[in-house]
Amino acid sequence: MRAYFLAVPILFLVVQLAAQQPPERTTVSDILKKMGSSKMDERENAFDEGSNLLASENPAPKDIERLRLGMIGLLTSENAKNFPDEEMAKVAKTSGCGNGADNCAGDGEAYDEDADFESSRYIQRLISTVEGFNDERAIPALAGAVCWGDSVTKALLALGDKALAPVLEQLKSRNSSLRMCSLDMVISLEAPNHLVSQLRIKELIRSSLNDPDPTVRIIVIRAIDCRKDRQDFVPLLQEVAKTDPFILPADGPAFDGGDGGKFYPVRADARKGLRHIQNNQPCGFG
Repeated sequence: MRAYFLAVPILFLVVQLAAQQPPERTTVSDILKKMGSSKMDERENAFDEGSNLLASENPAPKDIERLRLGMIGLLTSENAKNFPDEEMAKVAKTSGCGNGADNCAGDGEAYDEDADFESSRYIQRLISTVEGFNDERAIPALAGAVCWGDSVTKALLALGDKALAPVLEQLKSRNSSLRMCSLDMVISLEAPNHLVSQLRIKELIRSSLNDPDPTVRIIVIRAIDCRKDRQDFVPLLQEVAKTDPFILPADGPAFDGGDGGKFYPVRADARKGLRHIQNNQPCGFG
């Protein structure tokens, strides 16, 4: 009996000592591993843990380096998820996923506005953090996030001329949104920045009028319509107005009576732009 009573306080002491032990410290390796998770909430939590560690007092230089590179890599992987390769997506759809005869993960899920808002907020925080590194190694990741707004453009410009090449390269991207956003950024550098020559801009606009996505071609036509040198593009617009192949079903004739009662939306926009130029009217497709 006496041994029993002696054992109780010893056990109690052991429990107390265990409770007083500090919680196991999350390591940089743990954080980096979670950044590679397939679940967004885990990646976001890892980003928050990494941000807190960077903001803590006197983090080790090697930890700072590893976390910065990890966050740059995280932004790169998030870009790939937000702006996927559209050609690969088409292949996946025709080969099973998304063709209505499969059980693909996420297929048919309801849109969650709150989740989308939280996701966007997380990406914007991640971009802001990577921008703040002012690190040339972040240029490709920031170029891939160019659709997220002016802050990305400013961050790229702050990194100098070397940031332009990755943006120009994205004009060849297999994601139409990235092509459009990259073209918008490059056009904005013509003036007042003058980082890209007018001749180069014109070449890019001409090539984009042959973009495989009709939405991109429409955006380019509307950009031409608002340029001071739009008169220079008249021959190109005339060609597009006659030959663009994209057609949509129409209940009646095209808006301007062209194309023999069929509706070619890119052609119709090209004709509208031509009318604005010929009649010296302000731009606008409202």
